[in-house]
Amino acid sequence: MEKSAIFERTRSVEPWMIKTRRALHQIPELGTQVFQTQELITDELDAMGVSYETFATSVVAFIDSGKPGPCAGFRAEMDALPLEEAANVAFRSKNAGRMHACGHDAHMAIALGLAKVLIENRDMFSGCVKIFFQPAEETEGGADMMISEGCLENPYVDKIFALHVNPAIPVGMVETKPGAINASTDDLLIRIHGRSGHGAHPEGGFDAIVCAASVISTLQTIISRNVAPTQSAVIHFGTIQGGVAPNVICDDVTITGTLRTTDQSLRGYIMKRSAGVCHGVCSAMNCMDDVDIKSDYRAVINHEDEAEMVLDVARELFGKHAAHTMSLSSMGADDFGCFIENRPGAYFNIGCANPRRIPFPPLHNRGFMLDEDCLGVGLAMYLGLLNRLQPNE
Repeated sequence: MEKSAIFERTRSVEPWMIKTRRALHQIPELGTQVFQTQELITDELDAMGVSYETFATSVVAFIDSGKPGPCAGFRAEMDALPLEEAANVAFRSKNAGRMHACGHDAHMAIALGLAKVLIENRDMFSGCVKIFFQPAEETEGGADMMISEGCLENPYVDKIFALHVNPAIPVGMVETKPGAINASTDDLLIRIHGRSGHGAHPEGGFDAIVCAASVISTLQTIISRNVAPTQSAVIHFGTIQGGVAPNVICDDVTITGTLRTTDQSLRGYIMKRSAGVCHGVCSAMNCMDDVDIKSDYRAVINHEDEAEMVLDVARELFGKHAAHTMSLSSMGADDFGCFIENRPGAYFNIGCANPRRIPFPPLHNRGFMLDEDCLGVGLAMYLGLLNRLQPNE
């Protein structure tokens, strides 16, 4: 498939992708409860004549060229975030308190655009393509659920790719790297138990709030004093709850947060060290502690050959300046790591910021809005990758 053919096919469906992305943008849903989203996707696949299977709220589309060749997989997430959209656009969210603030509407539109191009042009590829529409990327890990349901089998997927929009880089730029590209994430739940008393007589109680403040401050020293400056790790706390009245010494505090790193051995060390720090600080302040660290998403570790393939395709399609090898991993997380633990593949970012309007609002922000020119870039990248996977004549 020539470069000109890729761009011709991409341009032919760009208006349709924009329309579809805006329709998806209006019906954001959370976690596995993506019923409207699944219905829209399956309706579009039905209209195209694309075969698919559903498992709960996931969708696996299948396009067979009728010619022997590899089976390529492409993943798009379906779920949104619990945010109230700030942008006043004609296609803003219709579901109160829900918003596609991470670009998953664009990912689905690109994946549907891929299905539309391939079903209408079966002569342009050999083998088959499976497209995974995955729920619960933002919450409980829909990738593991889909893999356990057998989405990578029958037919066996040989290689798999996924993209993510990035408002920190302009439209037309593609970035990735071999090895760790996204961090693992683990959930921290810390409960501190003290003894209540009168606020006028602090000697009569064990203040769980003061203890919690010390725990939070001391845990941050794990990163600054126990992790080498050349390594990457983050401990973040998002909630703290405790106390019943201004004049009552608090006896129970609950803290939640996340731990992120790209190194598995460092991940285990910080988990162990975090529990030890909590216990030591609480003991010193006459409090008791319960620490629960729940392993969540593993790091996204790109396969070297497939990551280089992504960069080669970006250079070929958009020029040398458009392909960027990341020097550092992102501390963001994505359960696509589950897929590429099971199959060779790569995860990459495409710019979604209009270069004339930088800075763009970040991901997971109420004001997030992408430049829809990125849809064509994403589809061209997928078609270029599929072209690279074709058997030699």
